[in-house]
Amino acid sequence: MAHAIKFHPGMSLLEQHAEGSLSADVALAVAAHIDLCPHCQQLSRDITADLACQLTQQPVKTNTTDWQHMLNDIMAQPQLSKQAAATQAQLSAQAAEPIIVNQREFVVPRALQRLAANHGKWLHLGGIATAKLPAGNDYHVSLLYISKDTEVPQHTHLGLEMTLVLAGKIVDENGEYKAGDLLINSPDDTHTPRTMADEDCLCLSVLSAPLKFKKGLTRLLNPLQQFFY
Repeated sequence: MAHAIKFHPGMSLLEQHAEGSLSADVALAVAAHIDLCPHCQQLSRDITADLACQLTQQPVKTNTTDWQHMLNDIMAQPQLSKQAAATQAQLSAQAAEPIIVNQREFVVPRALQRLAANHGKWLHLGGIATAKLPAGNDYHVSLLYISKDTEVPQHTHLGLEMTLVLAGKIVDENGEYKAGDLLINSPDDTHTPRTMADEDCLCLSVLSAPLKFKKGLTRLLNPLQQFFY
């Protein structure tokens, strides 16, 4: 039986995603969740349909564009060569290649495939590994791998933390999260994510600010934020 996704972006995020008003990095996490979540796929279709209806009700502005001239220009463009078409097909195939970490292969959602194919070097700390993804200036985006029976030390957040489970399962003080579940934490939240003894986990992590470790000697990790952020 397929896992029932329990943790979703709110309606406001889905509406902003459909409108195209989210930052690219936050939109990436929402789009990847939608790829994995049939419920949010339907909601997104409904929201998009509502937006389209609103557009049809707006007054039509006079447009003096010479559409025929524009169409003639498009038709006059040379056709894509077979070699160029083959190159594009090859790039698409490469984008769909699995992510390999800790001798494990993971297939990521369509929205992540191109960026994930260009991830940075895996950095390892105990049973945790991170690989940075290309991102804008306001967010740190990375793949986060957590081995079986491994705990991320208790921490809070200096900004927004979005964690999308791509494969496997993690748990914390607030619940259990499986593939497709989207966790959104703020500076008001403190938690200790961990994996179970029989299952590792791959996540997409989107951070607007570093984590802040809370307990004992783990507070010494705070200067080492370049591993996570």
